Amino acid sequence: MFAYLRYFGTHLLVAAATVGLLLGGSWSWLGLLTGIVGWIGGDALSGPVAGARPDYHHRRVLDLALYSLLPPLLVLSTVFAWSLAERDLLGIGQTLTIVTGYDALAARDATTFVDRLGASWSFALAIAMAGILTAHELLHRQHDPLALAVGRAMLAMAFNATLEVAHVFGHHSEVGTHKDPATARRGEGVYRFFVRSTVGQVGQAWRIERARLAAQTPPWRWLRNRVLRGFVRSGLVAAAFLASGGASALAWFLLASTWNKLLLEALNYMEHYGLVRVPGTPIEPRHAWDSVSAFSHAALFNLPWHADHHHRSTAPYPELGPSPSAPRLGAGYLATLPIVLVPPLWRRVIAPRLAHWDAALATPDERALIDAYATGSPAIARD
Repeated sequence: MFAYLRYFGTHLLVAAATVGLLLGGSWSWLGLLTGIVGWIGGDALSGPVAGARPDYHHRRVLDLALYSLLPPLLVLSTVFAWSLAERDLLGIGQTLTIVTGYDALAARDATTFVDRLGASWSFALAIAMAGILTAHELLHRQHDPLALAVGRAMLAMAFNATLEVAHVFGHHSEVGTHKDPATARRGEGVYRFFVRSTVGQVGQAWRIERARLAAQTPPWRWLRNRVLRGFVRSGLVAAAFLASGGASALAWFLLASTWNKLLLEALNYMEHYGLVRVPGTPIEPRHAWDSVSAFSHAALFNLPWHADHHHRSTAPYPELGPSPSAPRLGAGYLATLPIVLVPPLWRRVIAPRLAHWDAALATPDERALIDAYATGSPAIARD
């Protein structure tokens, strides 16, 4: 039973963030604190994945772990909008007072600027963990209309319009090369990468869609552009925040969207940091960092079997497993996040693992490419 239930843990994080926003005041930090103590702390204490991959007989239960996150995320987004509004949006505060006796409106009105920061971080963390990462899994199911619809709705709440195209059709073909904005380069700090990757993925996604639709004529070219549709969906969510609480609510939503994008890019950063691939050569397990932390695998839908994910990008998350030739991080993905956010500490931690990759896993051509990047050789221009 636990083999199935472990993938439902993220629902608790969304619930904590929602409850914190309803209670207001210092409780607004509850989602973030739950993530730090429960998720990052739990991952830091986690042991490795035990035994062979379970033989799942009830795949619909595992799909339910993904799809059942949409309603809680819709509730969370509505409650976040309510917490930022001046009026009692949908009567949420009055209803809570009647049911529990807790004066939610008074607590909301007493919420300080600092507590709003906590609310935005709590919302961002829940959206990143339960929305973006779930959408990532669903959007790889390109032949499943329901998966695509749910994934796109989740990305709209995250104000992320490009992941569907840039990740699935760009990153998975260009990973490890300088053509891929989502591959972190050696010596590049996470905050610089955040800006470069975010901007680069917009351009990458637009180029992919422009090439896909080149043979079509307007207006169908624009109406079928998945990037443009993504921006429209995200714009509608932003407009809902504007309508519910004015410019202030919109600003807080956009700030939270920046936080959740930073968390996503921090994961992108660690997944391939410093690894290189000669353009045109096959993508192999050694081009992604794996992790064996059992907690990270449960919380992130087996994303830390990242080498296998790149090898079999359409494989559902329960089917992913370890790749013996993939390099491994020393800790789980979640426990590594705080380290990544402190660039000097990250460089110290990852340096010996990169040195081992260079010596034991890189091909001669890849080592030559590493030297070319380090020296600024014209060879980079051919990448």
